[in-house]
Amino acid sequence: MFSRAVRPTVGLARSLSTSSQNHAKVAVLGASGGIGQPLSLLLKNSPLVSQLSLFDIAHTPGVAADLSHIETRAQVSGYIGPDQLVSLSDSPLQSQSVPSFQTAVSP
Repeated sequence: MFSRAVRPTVGLARSLSTSSQNHAKVAVLGASGGIGQPLSLLLKNSPLVSQLSLFDIAHTPGVAADLSHIETRAQVSGYIGPDQLVSLSDSPLQSQSVPSFQTAVSP
């Protein structure tokens, strides 16, 4: 008899969650580069990210437009140049790679 009264309570307790939801705002600096684009794609697919801000010196609105077609919870916005760099994020990530330069050495 007691088990019949407990069953609805257990089902109700399982459906409630006491943990808070994560709404992380993330900014990717260097988002249109070779490392920044795949990193932005992975962050866009993360359920922990609610807002994704992309910054670089060129082509960032195009990358943001491409990522906005992926149906996830994260909102994507793209910014160009240091004048648009604002503190919109909880976790700024800087993605950079070392460019390879060929140095000509004269004998």
